[in-house]
Amino acid sequence: MSATFVNQLARDWTGRLSHYAAHRNDEHRLALVEEAARYAGLHLENDLCRSDFWSRSPLHQRAAVLLFLVDRGVVERTTRRGRRVYEPLAHAESWCEDQPSLRPYRGAVLEFLNALRLELQRRAHSWHV
Repeated sequence: MSATFVNQLARDWTGRLSHYAAHRNDEHRLALVEEAARYAGLHLENDLCRSDFWSRSPLHQRAAVLLFLVDRGVVERTTRRGRRVYEPLAHAESWCEDQPSLRPYRGAVLEFLNALRLELQRRAHSWHV
């Protein structure tokens, strides 16, 4: 991903990721976006490829949506058992429903949140096996 794309993306972070917009070092923002892209690609691909919307969207768009949700406080970026995890909070779907600006994309965002939840269920099952 280009530094220009990453810097433009970071300008829209006004919540939990706003401190990344103030970083003087582009490498920190780039690393965050690349981490989100890896997660969206490796962990969510099988669930998202079934969607009419997400199957046509490029990986960098998926990463941007994931980080938007983290920034807005509806998905938590955390580490479990040494691995990065993105977990939708309990209110994520209702938050999405309450956002007038997301109305045209509500179905796609809800599919994305569902894919995140399915990934966490798979991880939880694999940790107990």
